Amino acid sequence: MRRIRASLALSGALALAGLQPAFSQEVTGHHHHEDMPAGIAIPGDSIYQLPVTLQTAEGRTLPLADLHGRPLLVTMFYSRCTTVCPVLTAQLQRLVERLGPDDRQQIRVLMVSFDAVRDTPDVLSAFKAEHHIQESNWIVAHASADDVRALAAALGIRYRELPDHTFNHSALISLADREGIVRARTGELAARDDAFMRAIHEQAAAKPAPR
Repeated sequence: MRRIRASLALSGALALAGLQPAFSQEVTGHHHHEDMPAGIAIPGDSIYQLPVTLQTAEGRTLPLADLHGRPLLVTMFYSRCTTVCPVLTAQLQRLVERLGPDDRQQIRVLMVSFDAVRDTPDVLSAFKAEHHIQESNWIVAHASADDVRALAAALGIRYRELPDHTFNHSALISLADREGIVRARTGELAARDDAFMRAIHEQAAAKPAPR
């Protein structure tokens, strides 16, 4: 049932992006994203079907599909948030800290801003410094407003920009496997979520699918 709900969410996100999902078969990434490396087949319910392009805090342009190949913890936030987002960030850090060194090397973390206008690379770089985010596998980025909408829909995250340019938004952390299929979600931002932690361990230990 969870897989079906995830597929439906991605179907809506692909519709926002103007794409037709193909859940019954694998399709090569270049059908939907010109920057996908040739020869890589992406399942139809993978978030990597979305033609989302990120700009990182370091100013690097990064197609979402380039994160294919390692498990991904992903959430959405905005840097000026003083309530939920700092707690969300701290919970992500706790999740990573609870992993052993080997598992930690397998996991990527992605935080994508809702604020396509104000969260420039310089602002996101300052956010990383403020929250002591230094790990090379931790990506903080923004994207265009259209790409933000598509990614939020795929992740089941609701948000709304208010007149003062703050955002009302749900706070979810999703875990995608190496193929970009969402395997677990948590909305727990303070206490431990043991089931979600077990899912992270399982995905970190899972071997890449044969090509």
